[in-house]
Amino acid sequence: MKNFITKENIWYRLQQLIILVLHLVLLKWMFYTLTNSGSLSLNEVLSHFVGMSIMGAILIRGCAYWANYHYQKDLKKK
Repeated sequence: MKNFITKENIWYRLQQLIILVLHLVLLKWMFYTLTNSGSLSLNEVLSHFVGMSIMGAILIRGCAYWANYHYQKDLKKK
């Protein structure tokens, strides 16, 4: 645990933190939609699920791009 955050991996740990926060926001949004779907109209529920799908897809693609960018950058250093 002593070497969990070092000068070499600070940006990697920051990336992990941002990804975690974004996933928690998406999870909260999903929980909200599922718990309130009985009181929302069908269009509102569908809009929420479409929005969650888009955010999830962007989150997955963005995380993969960001990780690949850092991976390629590390390969060039070595």
